[in-house]
Amino acid sequence: MHRILPFRKLLLVVVVVAAVLASVPQTATAGVGSICKYYSDASYSQIVGARGSNCCGQPVDWGVVTGFSFCFAEYCASCP
Repeated sequence: MHRILPFRKLLLVVVVVAAVLASVPQTATAGVGSICKYYSDASYSQIVGARGSNCCGQPVDWGVVTGFSFCFAEYCASCP
C-alpha cells in the first residue's frame, strides 16, 4: 500500500477541517456596522441615499451619492 507523506496528511486534515467549518451555519450575533447617509444639499434635511453595512453585516446600498454626507457606526445587541 502506498504511504501518504506527513505533509500530505496534514494538508488533508486542514482541507477537511476547513470544509466542515464552512458547512456549519453562521449564527447571528451582535455587531457594529458603518453607514453613510447622503443628503440633497448643505441643509442636510433630505436624505437621498445611503451606503455601507448595518450592524448585522447586511449591505445598505440605495439612492444616490452626493458631496453632502454623514457617516456613523451603527451598534446593535443582536441580529434577527
